[in-house]
Amino acid sequence: MNQYHIGQTVVPYEIEWSTDRETIGLSMDGSMELTVRAPVSATINDVEAVLEDKQQWVLETLYGLAEQEDPPLDKEYLSGEKLLYNGRRYRLKVWEEDIVEPTLEFTGSKFMLRVPSDESATRTRKRQTVVDWYVEKARDELPTRANEYMQKLGIGDIEIDVRSLNRRWGEYQEGQVSLHWRLVLAPRKIQDYVVAHELAHFRHDQHSDAFWNTVGTLVPDYRDRREWLRVNGGQLRV
Repeated sequence: MNQYHIGQTVVPYEIEWSTDRETIGLSMDGSMELTVRAPVSATINDVEAVLEDKQQWVLETLYGLAEQEDPPLDKEYLSGEKLLYNGRRYRLKVWEEDIVEPTLEFTGSKFMLRVPSDESATRTRKRQTVVDWYVEKARDELPTRANEYMQKLGIGDIEIDVRSLNRRWGEYQEGQVSLHWRLVLAPRKIQDYVVAHELAHFRHDQHSDAFWNTVGTLVPDYRDRREWLRVNGGQLRV
């Protein structure tokens, strides 16, 4: 078994040589085993060059993000169900009122979902109300998690955008940080890890040893938090 190092992360991989291929391709299955498919004319250096170029994809897939599309409608949004918020699960109470659109409130100990009494609120409609609440909270709360880290890094005036991201929790691009709104479901220390990770890119573009050292100065136990996200990220669903 070959090994590829991305900072402190060791990624085992196997190479499948093929006479029918002209390019090098990567894949990772549900067991999180990386497979490299390469033409017989390729060398180990060729393979490692592709791994270097695709290390962002390798990390994101390894952390369990590649399979996290929009979650299935597995909740009915009925009284007694629970919703995640900042790493804790809170009971949901639902009741009907003479209103036009569903509304969601959080009391600090439970969620209160009011729905129209004419039974027009479908499961999809109720879920969208819940999602809208999370997005609003994420936009209010997640950017504030960056203040301390920006001071430590000596950077400021950073635009932090909160939205839905494709297959990743955070993204750094051209001086801007984007965060997935679903992070607001995670424990705050996990939110902090993702924020610190993206802000560290203001100092280092690649996931080099220097990059991970910078992350470590901001979040000393980042390995534990990264592993938590890899294992539990799929549960951060609405």
